[in-house]
Amino acid sequence: MEHPSSFFRFYPCALLIVLLFFLPESVFAQTRSLPRVLIIHSYDPKSFISQPQDEGIAQGLAESGFVDGKSVEIKRFFMDTKRTYTRPDQIEARGKQALAMIEDFKPDLVFTVDDNATRTVMLPLVDSDIPVVFSGINAMPEMYNHSRRFMENRTHPGHNVTGVYEKLYIDKSMQLMAEVIRDLKKVVFIVDDSPTGHAIKKQMESELFVYGSDVLYSIYEVGSFTEYKKIIRYIDSNDEIGAYYPAAVRLKTKSGGTVTGRDILHWTLAHSHKPAFASSTLMCRIGAFGGVVVDFSGMGRQAARKGAQILKGTRPGDIAIEDASEFVLAFNIARAKQLGITVEPELLGAAAQLFETMDPDVTPRVFHLVIVQSDDKGCGFGADVEQGMLDELKRHGFIEGKTVKICRFNMKTRQTYRTPKQIHERGLAALKKVYRADPDLVITLGDTAAKEVMLPLVDSSYPVLFGSTMLPPEWYNNYRKFMNNRSNPGHNVSGITGEFQYAKGLKFVKVLFPKAKNIVLIHSGAITWKENFHSLLEQELGDCNSECGFTSIQLKEVSTVREFKELILKYNTDPNVDLVSAVFPAGLTYEDGSVCPVSEIVEWVVAHQTKPDFTFSDSWVRYGYLMAVAIDFEATGHQLGRQVLAVQRGNDPGDMAVQSPEDSYLVINRARAKRLGISLPVSILEAAGKVYDKMEPGKAH
Repeated sequence: MEHPSSFFRFYPCALLIVLLFFLPESVFAQTRSLPRVLIIHSYDPKSFISQPQDEGIAQGLAESGFVDGKSVEIKRFFMDTKRTYTRPDQIEARGKQALAMIEDFKPDLVFTVDDNATRTVMLPLVDSDIPVVFSGINAMPEMYNHSRRFMENRTHPGHNVTGVYEKLYIDKSMQLMAEVIRDLKKVVFIVDDSPTGHAIKKQMESELFVYGSDVLYSIYEVGSFTEYKKIIRYIDSNDEIGAYYPAAVRLKTKSGGTVTGRDILHWTLAHSHKPAFASSTLMCRIGAFGGVVVDFSGMGRQAARKGAQILKGTRPGDIAIEDASEFVLAFNIARAKQLGITVEPELLGAAAQLFETMDPDVTPRVFHLVIVQSDDKGCGFGADVEQGMLDELKRHGFIEGKTVKICRFNMKTRQTYRTPKQIHERGLAALKKVYRADPDLVITLGDTAAKEVMLPLVDSSYPVLFGSTMLPPEWYNNYRKFMNNRSNPGHNVSGITGEFQYAKGLKFVKVLFPKAKNIVLIHSGAITWKENFHSLLEQELGDCNSECGFTSIQLKEVSTVREFKELILKYNTDPNVDLVSAVFPAGLTYEDGSVCPVSEIVEWVVAHQTKPDFTFSDSWVRYGYLMAVAIDFEATGHQLGRQVLAVQRGNDPGDMAVQSPEDSYLVINRARAKRLGISLPVSILEAAGKVYDKMEPGKAH
């Protein structure tokens, strides 16, 4: 008799058969090869274009019996060509990586989602043995067919490719907007300058050409986030524009980075008070007003049904290429309420999607300014400029706390932070406040703020305006280039200078005092930009010396109150000096190092100086100086306010000329003249733009 072990020794197959008989059925299922599907996405996984289409493809395949992990194996490749790999050569390289993955994975079916994947992956696979289904392309299939023939016609493509064309249904959205928004006059469409953007623009032009309506439209193609922001601000400030359609999905920043769909939409909705068309339900969910939108998930399901037919044996060339058939009416009720728009119940009832919430960071915010003052609160010419600016904004409906938000930072470089190190640290603190606040516009007032804050923000993403700078802008331009010239700055900075009219002022002094030969100007050496101010005065006075007819113009610099008073008293009694001017005596210190308030200095001058004085500022004549051919700093504030309004409307500071104060005029203080025993001719008083009848030295700041 043969031993059992010898049976298995001589008949090994018998043992295998016995073992297989007792294995569970699931093992057989796992060992059988599943159909392989590879989805090539143009964008990243979180894109509001990729995400819903991917979900739709997986859902559509499952509905047709192909469940991932059970009856089909699905892999994905995200080309990420909107956020990371944005250059043409990088896009081509990502396409080649996808093709390499296809070679390695050997799928039974490939989906290409959106244009970049279709162009770089689908086209190279034409007439190969790999079936391809495209989805979400914006360029018409016929355009791709010119590059490489993959279809005989849409009904019977005839090759190994079929798919779904992303029709935007803009005509239907326009009809809807005209019905929802009363007296809709104009709509603006915005696309980026990518190949996808060009395709969307052509589709818009095609659909809008067919659509007949009294509603006007414009299509803007932008290449940068800065340019895009300008368009959004323009839309928001233009009463003729009732709605807009944001379709830019990739924009370059000034730093060379890339901002993509969701981030672009978040910024847009946070800075716009007008209804935005949504091109997808996800945009509507985020906070766009709504519209007739492409159901991206439905488009994915539509593509998946074609893929399922292929997996079941139908040739791709026998499956029609179709427009996206699933579009829905969608509204964001929270956004509509926020914008004060009432959607009729009939339309709400017809909507397939109604969203009652928005992303938290898309609430439209009021225009936001950060103002950085060089001096302490309420001090210096910057305070006058700010007041004039606020008055101008108020005239146009921008009221602080209601329609404009203002954050302030006072550098306090006159009274408290006076050393170069302290001043620089205050500048850094001001910059931190700017970055935290993330405003729509930064305003720097005074020379210290210009040097320490404005210059570091050159070519940043923030528009910047400066004001009340006594030094010429060319001086700052030597430190860091922020303007090509005054007429065309060309960067992100503009403003209104505070340059005094020194020559005009001195010429009028000679008119009023024709016998005067020798004058003395005393200025503070305690101001932070004293070296530059001293050089500026020397240059201005040197140019004026021969023209103005004086024998001599002396320039004296002091840093302490004691030195200042000693000079004033000295020249009061000097018979060779005819006039004395204390030019901007700010920042003077006592013996203990503390800073003397400007009001105290002016009060002392008014009480003790017995010779005629003059200045170059309107406000200082009001405080008690005799006269000035002056600039009005509150008036320059109104000029600055008009520039602020221009930025709010979407204008780029680089396109706005750097301006000098608009008007200089004669200012007289009749009370000071009386105190000095000077009789002013009627002709002089009549020529004056302003005449003050009292002195207010206590208001000096």
